[in-house]
Amino acid sequence: MTINLGMTAGDTEPPGVPDELAFSQEEYAGRLVRLREEMARQGIDLLYLTSPETVCWLHGFYASWYRAQGPMRYPNVYGTVVHVDHDEFLHFDSPNEHAVLSRKSTSRNNMYFPSREAPDNIAFIMAELKARGWLGGTVGFELWSYLPNRAVSTMLEGAFLAHGSRVVDVSALTRAIRRVKSPAEVACIEEAVRLADIGHEKIVRTIRPGMTELELFGEVTSAMMAAGSEFPALIPIFNAAPVEDGKSLATGHNMAGRRKLRSGEILKADLCGVFNRYHGNVMRGYYLGDPPKEMIDRHHKAAGAFGAMRTVKPGMTVRDVNGILREYLEEVGLWDEPGWALGYELGISLPPDWVGEFYFHARDDKYLDRVFEENMVTNFESLFGTWLVDTCVYEPEGARFLSRSPLDLIAV
Repeated sequence: MTINLGMTAGDTEPPGVPDELAFSQEEYAGRLVRLREEMARQGIDLLYLTSPETVCWLHGFYASWYRAQGPMRYPNVYGTVVHVDHDEFLHFDSPNEHAVLSRKSTSRNNMYFPSREAPDNIAFIMAELKARGWLGGTVGFELWSYLPNRAVSTMLEGAFLAHGSRVVDVSALTRAIRRVKSPAEVACIEEAVRLADIGHEKIVRTIRPGMTELELFGEVTSAMMAAGSEFPALIPIFNAAPVEDGKSLATGHNMAGRRKLRSGEILKADLCGVFNRYHGNVMRGYYLGDPPKEMIDRHHKAAGAFGAMRTVKPGMTVRDVNGILREYLEEVGLWDEPGWALGYELGISLPPDWVGEFYFHARDDKYLDRVFEENMVTNFESLFGTWLVDTCVYEPEGARFLSRSPLDLIAV
């Protein structure tokens, strides 16, 4: 059956070298080797990968639309299939993605769907896998991925079960294998933080009472993108709040709106620079006018938590790190205050979120045996009525924070 773009169902890509890869062919090949080794260790015969982050990490492909909430008559059953015994993998997708795959992906076994209908496309997938002898055995799905949705996941799982496979969740496997960053990945995150800093520098130069939040956010986004930043995977917090008794009012995860900035308010700007889909998170608070002394002092105390975090080294447990943070926060009188000191894993991300699997919180009383690993990357948030977030890499000498923006309340 001939379909659009000159591709035929079941065709693979013509020879050629993609010219928009984020990393070298060798780096991607090494990722496949590590993935297959982990599959063998865990007894997984085949992976049907659907998380956009995992697919992008493995072979570079990402798109602007995944049809997660698209028409029910046109469900997305796309996925990358890796077999433990084969050093080549398959990618199933719409023929509309041929151009993106040819430029951004190392995959050369791209199988294009013959239809928009789920039954036809799932039958196509099963036929291709059966012809290769890849059905049966243990099949891993990323059940914690938002893609595919439950309806599509159930269809795919049913098809594998009907062909004698056992289906298990491999979300922990695929998230863990992306956790420790290569030097090339760390370089991307360093660049992402540099781009976030450009956004914060633009705030200092541009913010003024009377601007709307959206107006300022547009200026900041323009400056970051002019420098090479990509769309972030999450809509940033970017809003102003009144200040009472030296504390800003809570606004939650609020987006920029049409509200005008006023003197005596604080702008909370939570930016992520993005480079090759790798995110670097930097948040600061901007006070319009002369800030109250108690607010300056509170930000100074909260900023000291970053100094405590600089002592964190690979091999320490969350229990160890929480002890370091608690000791500091008790010393400066913030431990019993409302707020938190915590961190989320950062790295490769596509909508709808920019945080990863690893998470720690100074007040946690469980999950304390998890270990900080060398070249793992997280943000760190010291939020006690304060607005301080930075991104760090865990290195043998300690945690290295990446932003150049001052760790203090910024008066503008």
